[in-house]
Amino acid sequence: ANALKMGCNNACMKRIVAAPTAGACGVMPAVLVTYYKEYEASEETMIQAMYVAAGIGQVIANRASLAGASGGCQAEIGSASGMTAAAICSVRGGSKEQMGHACAMALKNLMGLVCDPVAGLVEVPCVKRNVGGAVNALAAADMALAGIISQIPVDQVIDAMGEVGMKMDVSLRETSLGGVAVSPRGVEIAEKLGM
Repeated sequence: ANALKMGCNNACMKRIVAAPTAGACGVMPAVLVTYYKEYEASEETMIQAMYVAAGIGQVIANRASLAGASGGCQAEIGSASGMTAAAICSVRGGSKEQMGHACAMALKNLMGLVCDPVAGLVEVPCVKRNVGGAVNALAAADMALAGIISQIPVDQVIDAMGEVGMKMDVSLRETSLGGVAVSPRGVEIAEKLGM
């Protein structure tokens, strides 16, 4: 519900935190804000988690991309999910190695995800992808905390994501020229909106 709420706030031009992007603004709050409220985690613990997420995001930005226009939705929702997986792993007492494994698994699960906004708006399919990114982050963190490791190190996963993004056809990178954006219903919506 929190992921949908944030995505809808973004679509309605309300104030959001682009973490790491506006299109992916619901992933981190869906997991971290919900955990903070439900488990009454300390503010210090949550701030530490935000530093973990920011650090992971900076590595992704430097080695690959956070932008759908250059890397597809894997760069937006995928990065948000990886950042969130590491952050929630931190909140739950995971080691730095477990945080890396959580991020790597989250990124691998969403690798290749295209950016295909209908009518160029971050509403369809973007808002609901925030939910998928949040669930993916939780699953990846659970696996890492249970001792499951990523066979591919997180830096190599990030590099692979960057390579996949560069190879992705331009029609699948936020141009609304591919994917669900050009489905019959997608075109109908765009025409109705005059786009």
